Amino acid sequence: MLNFLATLGAVTAIATSPIALALQSPAPAAPAGQTTQQNALTDAQKQTLLKRASDALAKVKTASGTFQQLSPDMSVTTGRFALSRPGKMRFDYDAPTPLLMVSDGTTVALQDSELETTDRVPLGTTPLALLLDDKIDFASEADILDVTQANGHVEITLRDKSGEMDGTLTLQMRESDMELTGWRTVDSGNNITSVQLSNVEYGKRLNPRLFVVKDFDEN
Repeated sequence: MLNFLATLGAVTAIATSPIALALQSPAPAAPAGQTTQQNALTDAQKQTLLKRASDALAKVKTASGTFQQLSPDMSVTTGRFALSRPGKMRFDYDAPTPLLMVSDGTTVALQDSELETTDRVPLGTTPLALLLDDKIDFASEADILDVTQANGHVEITLRDKSGEMDGTLTLQMRESDMELTGWRTVDSGNNITSVQLSNVEYGKRLNPRLFVVKDFDEN
């Protein structure tokens, strides 16, 4: 369910790589002939949406599916993802992109099979940390910058309170059930990475080895 989260500055851009969960991607297009209606929300309505969103995300223990990522250079990549909360996520990019990104609960590794390199950064410095926490509490863990609702979709834009995470993260959710459909990240250089999720399955048993990545020089 959840950037695939771009390549972490080559690795802060890890943080923005595919989750996460999720381009300045535009909000889902309105049907032909229909304009986008963004409703002005009261503080109470925003709080209700935040509570629904955190409750929905917290219920997801495992998820897997496919993703499409739009990077700051406007290149589009695709692949598969797997998520196991708390803390673990994997993004396998389709060929010819030689990248694999794995969070093991402590660090996020970005591996390039073409260059035979593996770069790691602390999970807490990436947007994945907000999505993969065992208990998601937007109020205590993030500064909420904006909450919007339009055409059956909700967007929540937030920033890490600790200051460890670079830039902002916008979660994109379906309003009816608050299912995460994607997200976008904007780093301090105003580089935008967007991810859209599809074919998501929840509750499947996932092999723990999915969330382990070894350096190329390890036996």
